[in-house]
Amino acid sequence: MERRSLMLAMGGFVGAWGGAAVLGAAPAAAAAGGGTVVDVTAHGAKGDGTADETAAFKSALLALKAVQGPATLLIPPGTYLTGTGLVVGAGTTVSAYGARIVRTGDNGGLLKNFDSVTPVSGYQGAGSIAVLGGTWDMRGGVFTKQSDAIGFAHCEGVLVKDCTFVDTPSAHAVELNAVRNAAVVNCVFDGHHPGDGASLTTKEAVQITCATEGNLPAPSYDSTPCEDILITGCVLRPGTTTGPFGALCGDHWGAKGVAHRRIRVIGNTVEKSGAYGVRAADWQDSVIADNTIRGTASHAVYLNSPQGNALSGITVSGNTIEGIEGGGGITATVPTGGARHRAVTISGNTITSVKGEAGIYATQTDGLTISRNTVTTTLRTSPTGNCQAVHVQNSPNALVVGNSLSDVQGDGIGVDSAATGTLVADNTVLTATGHGISAGVSGITVRGNRVTGAAAYAVRVGGNAAGAFVQDNTVSALTGGASSVAIGVMAGSTDTWLVGNDLTGRGAGVTAIVDSGAATTSVRNAV
Repeated sequence: MERRSLMLAMGGFVGAWGGAAVLGAAPAAAAAGGGTVVDVTAHGAKGDGTADETAAFKSALLALKAVQGPATLLIPPGTYLTGTGLVVGAGTTVSAYGARIVRTGDNGGLLKNFDSVTPVSGYQGAGSIAVLGGTWDMRGGVFTKQSDAIGFAHCEGVLVKDCTFVDTPSAHAVELNAVRNAAVVNCVFDGHHPGDGASLTTKEAVQITCATEGNLPAPSYDSTPCEDILITGCVLRPGTTTGPFGALCGDHWGAKGVAHRRIRVIGNTVEKSGAYGVRAADWQDSVIADNTIRGTASHAVYLNSPQGNALSGITVSGNTIEGIEGGGGITATVPTGGARHRAVTISGNTITSVKGEAGIYATQTDGLTISRNTVTTTLRTSPTGNCQAVHVQNSPNALVVGNSLSDVQGDGIGVDSAATGTLVADNTVLTATGHGISAGVSGITVRGNRVTGAAAYAVRVGGNAAGAFVQDNTVSALTGGASSVAIGVMAGSTDTWLVGNDLTGRGAGVTAIVDSGAATTSVRNAV
């Protein structure tokens, strides 16, 4: 999976280490980093976990600064206590395989590339930095002041690989703030504390954000976005004595009019989160693919902008999602007054056991495609709830094609609220407690679908729809008896066409067609 994931993700990603060859390198080769090696034990560090090693780290960092060209800070296996964060310069590799770096106070993060004072604009800060291996322990249960574990700002060329992050208090394990060309590879995000009272649900393990005041103390606050970010092979999980992060990656901040581009989240595992699996905030031209997401408290994949910016060019594909508690599987929403999303494709995902809103839900999106997904077992939160397998709103000319939907507590597919001109074609709906397909917009085409086992209408045309076209659908074994209807045209609907539908297997006592609309045309339907 890692090789395939890296190949998929490398489009546009060219690191400071020669691209994919370095990302796949063995730890020993990668640790060399080129140039001089500065060993912290040569500067007095013991690594026995008994004494503060701050002085040794400071001495090693001074030696690094004296090096001309690339250099490696080597932290050999052992446990190192530090009362200050490491500030690393450009061209630095930190090799910490087998080491545990432990924070000893409320003294900020463990590693960063900025001093919080010197203004740097754009991507001009210290870059070409690699952090390889190590367990980075923030001890958030003891030292509760909000702090990222490691952070990078205003720079280009970052690799964080094979790291484990433990017990981060109320912030992020990895902060990417105004960073271009970065990869977070094969890392484990193990446990998160609410720290100084902030909510767990808002904190991403990897924050992908822009340079704004109050977001990260790294001036200049010029709203520089992130670009060309890869997150792959990582695991998010709750710690043994802590809760989980709010999401694997994303942002809860942002700036009006600022978008992050070419974000690739591929081949990761989320075992539990406080809210989201992947929170795509202000992303454009990005991919969320081949991830396994289980046990999120809210949405598994959430496309949204805190500042109301448009997301565009987003592909969500090949993800396995299960056990969602109280939200949705894949959700695209827009805050009040926000800009509409564009060109969102949700394809080939497998979604199981979603409790709350919908397996897949999208609203206010132009160029929406929902295709070839499998949604099984949606669970409503109240006896009258409607946890639809696929729900589309306010998204004209959407394509809902080739999906397989089963065991739905609600409607199999719902299209309403100005999603005019939507095509619902070649889907299979098996066992829905509501309608198989609820078509509530004008100009909708419902064609070639198979609906089996719905309790209400197999296909329902309502919402004062005008010009709906229902063709070549097959209806069988509806479960509501006299309460079920194969095709229903509701009062207020006009100019509906019913053509070539096969309703012969609809079930005993089930009415074939109920027409309460105006100017309905029914042709060649088998009843």
